Amino acid sequence: MSTAWIDIEADAFGVSKVHEYVIQTGEYRFSYESRLDFCIKDLEKLLERLQGFAPQHDLMICLGHSTNFRYGVYPRYKSNRRGLRRAACYDSLRKWLQANYSNGVLKGVEADDVVGVMYQPGDLIYSPDKDLRTIAGDHLLVDGTIMTVPQLEADRAFFKQVMTGDSSDGYGGIPNVGGSHKMFASEEWLTCKTEQQFWTFVEMQYHRNAAKIREKYAEDATRMALVMARCARILRRGEYDFDNEKPVLWEGPS
Repeated sequence: MSTAWIDIEADAFGVSKVHEYVIQTGEYRFSYESRLDFCIKDLEKLLERLQGFAPQHDLMICLGHSTNFRYGVYPRYKSNRRGLRRAACYDSLRKWLQANYSNGVLKGVEADDVVGVMYQPGDLIYSPDKDLRTIAGDHLLVDGTIMTVPQLEADRAFFKQVMTGDSSDGYGGIPNVGGSHKMFASEEWLTCKTEQQFWTFVEMQYHRNAAKIREKYAEDATRMALVMARCARILRRGEYDFDNEKPVLWEGPS
């Protein structure tokens, strides 16, 4: 039986925040009430719906490990989230998921990396995170639609993100390059077909912006292109060393 790999963390975080309430316990006292039971009900509904859309697939819940290799690659990774408080019941909700569903966790990586490493043809991927569009394959959307991402488009999405960065994950890419930048309408970009062609384009753009790169990161353009690529790279099949329980860092096109 094939597997539907479920990147659940964004949904779990979302419902845990929705079902946390501020309550007044006295004239000068306020507290939080976090409703684990409501969170469980919402996630059960979501997972039942996904199972209904994919009855021939086993659901596998993917969760992130307590450590993340990207902090070693780029210490400012997700620094914008430091101090962001999780809902009081979030850890209990995660434990409930682990106790009640088949689940996968790999040491040192995030939930979406687990999806990317474990996915194989015939499986499905579910995630509300656009980063998973860098993994080629069949993606199950929340409305039941299956969207197939070809390898070329997955590669294009990955290399584009190396240049634009991801503000939600705290890595910036090339300064002042956003998703609508004119370079992404250029023939040079649109005619890239292989990983080597994409990477050559990326390195060229980093070197064209070398002064801005050095000013922002205090690093040279060549090094920062690789650092940003490793931040952006959702691990793919073959990019995790199961024997030593660690990711295989991306070195560029093979």
